Amino acid sequence: MNKSVATVRDWRGPMGLSIYHLALVLGLLALVAGSFAAWQLLRPEPKWEPGTLPVNSEIEQKFGVRFAFLAVTADGGMVELRYRVVDEGKAANFGHYTETAPMLIAEDTGEIVDVTIMGLHNHRVEPGRMYYVLYRNTDNAIQSHRPVTIQVGDLKLEHVVAW
Repeated sequence: MNKSVATVRDWRGPMGLSIYHLALVLGLLALVAGSFAAWQLLRPEPKWEPGTLPVNSEIEQKFGVRFAFLAVTADGGMVELRYRVVDEGKAANFGHYTETAPMLIAEDTGEIVDVTIMGLHNHRVEPGRMYYVLYRNTDNAIQSHRPVTIQVGDLKLEHVVAW
């Protein structure tokens, strides 16, 4: 019997670890994996409140518009983006060219919905007036109650939650 006990104590596993060291390493790995799994399961899901749009002063200064509303409409097939003109001189060309057309990016997936798919439009702008852009929501890229980034040129308005 002493011979078998001595054999277990003298046993060396991978990298020359004794059975006790190997058990300690495996126990620590299990503890780390369990802690990570618990953190993933128990961490709170971010709560996205639709309807409140953050303000980006850079977009307002450069393009003369303030985004006011984003909603998934037409049973998920369209997305409506509303904006208010704050400076008619700067907003005169907003949305008329690819460089000034707002793009929508689903923050969860990175999918992009671009207004140029539907064609750019021209309109007469008036200060304080609300305008809208309709997007085809290809493959339901933009989802209600999920965060979206509105990108115009190199400027972004992040964490906009669609209705």
